[in-house]
Amino acid sequence: MNIIRQHKTTSLFFFLLIIAGILNLLTKTSSSLVNTLMFCANFMIYIGLIVLWAYTVKDRILPTKTRAYMLASSGFMIIYLLQRVFRYRVVITSMFVYRSMAYVYYIPLVMIPSLLFATAVNLGLGNKRSGRTVEKIIIATACVVSALALTNDLHHIVYVPKVALSEFNMGNNTYSWGIGFYIIYGWMIFALVSGALILFSIVGKNGKKPIIFLVGTVVTWIVLCSIHALVFERFSIVRPYFKPEIDCFSMILIFECCIRSRLIPHNENYKGFFEKLRLPFLITDKELNAVHASNMSLNVTAEDMEKAKTEPFYPDKDIRLSSMKIRAGYAFWTENEHELHEQRNRLKEANELLSEENDLIAVENKLKEQKAHIEAQNQVYERITAAIYPKQKRVEEILNNVEPEAESFAAALGRVCVFNAYSKRKSNLLLLSEDNLPPNNRELYLALAETCRFLKCCGIDAAAVGEEYSSLPLEAVNKLYDTFEIVTETYLESAARMTVSILPDGVRIAMEASNEQKLPETVLPVECKESDGLLYFTIRYEAEEKAV
Repeated sequence: MNIIRQHKTTSLFFFLLIIAGILNLLTKTSSSLVNTLMFCANFMIYIGLIVLWAYTVKDRILPTKTRAYMLASSGFMIIYLLQRVFRYRVVITSMFVYRSMAYVYYIPLVMIPSLLFATAVNLGLGNKRSGRTVEKIIIATACVVSALALTNDLHHIVYVPKVALSEFNMGNNTYSWGIGFYIIYGWMIFALVSGALILFSIVGKNGKKPIIFLVGTVVTWIVLCSIHALVFERFSIVRPYFKPEIDCFSMILIFECCIRSRLIPHNENYKGFFEKLRLPFLITDKELNAVHASNMSLNVTAEDMEKAKTEPFYPDKDIRLSSMKIRAGYAFWTENEHELHEQRNRLKEANELLSEENDLIAVENKLKEQKAHIEAQNQVYERITAAIYPKQKRVEEILNNVEPEAESFAAALGRVCVFNAYSKRKSNLLLLSEDNLPPNNRELYLALAETCRFLKCCGIDAAAVGEEYSSLPLEAVNKLYDTFEIVTETYLESAARMTVSILPDGVRIAMEASNEQKLPETVLPVECKESDGLLYFTIRYEAEEKAV
């Protein structure tokens, strides 16, 4: 009795199921009125029990695919029972309707095991992409297999009539089974076995009791189906239940096993659930009266809950009170944010320290940048010093060895001007870099022109002529200017006139000299030719590149 009181709904369900079986036995009396009344009561109890179970499923199970599959199964169970009523009780004269109801019989017969299979896959794989794909394949296959039976009049691959279609009433010796029949039953067996195996493997993880219950249900279903086929149908014995009822309520028991073993999460015993919950949680009615509370108390007042209805409220600096509107009232819960605040304080201190370190790093990077800039400048100055030091040394020697009153002072001063012009222009070229040198520039022409201008101080009629712009790289400009300087310095005593022009790949010098001098070692190769009393010097930058 204690068990019955604890499971009132389940006890009532089985009691009504037993009553329905007794009523089914009373449909075989000699009174047609009693038979009809018993049949209607029997049918209404079956439909009512299925609807009641579907209603409890909708109320207990969260809105998931599993619930959708179970509700769909309940709908096909009703179709399963209705088709038998239409076939044997409502329409018995129409050959087409009678035959169509036989085809409709296969729709729930295929869909219910398929939905069980899809439910098992959903429970086993959860919401994974592979699980969703398999579920779609199962439902699509079930629809196709069901359509085979429903459209049998078009193709005759499930039932092959041996008589004319207009006379085909599914009677004995009027048909033979086609390949579609075996496909349908093969899919049904595959879906049932696969679904059962998946459920056994999952339920087994929750202990022995759930799996014993599930195995017992499946075995009972098989035994009842065997007794129905081998005893009741074979010997035409009056039976309390037909096969559709056995199938439907056995399937309900299988689903209930999954629910009550918590394989499918449900809302039963929510009061006990909340009492054992180790979280500060409270459910109230609309007047904020406590209805269900967890083991851990919230320690908040009604005023605090009123403030938390619209936005989170802090009754304490470390306690956050949050709420959610539910159908019958409100749900309140608290969160201890002490550790979060501690982490925020530590993070704030770390950010401050990091900010200071970033400032130091920024200053250090700036100093490094300045140091690198100074070092780069020093390297440039060292190159300039190394390049012009020999010239400045010679200038110093010339000025030390000549007296202003001497006749050679003017010639010596001219030499000094030429050397200083080279020093100035060489310094300008060394201050340049490939990055700030334009692709088409006048730097080489300006250097040559300035040297030519000061060569006049030495009595040499010199000039730079021709194209002013060139596209030579900076390295070529320096080497060409250095080589030009060596040539002009060698012919300072003997040259009378000179012109210099820029070639695409070098420099051309035309010179009138009293005699030909031997050139010292030059930076770039110098090609010298004589024609009509003039010397022609050609300095090519590419000549060195080819030699290399």
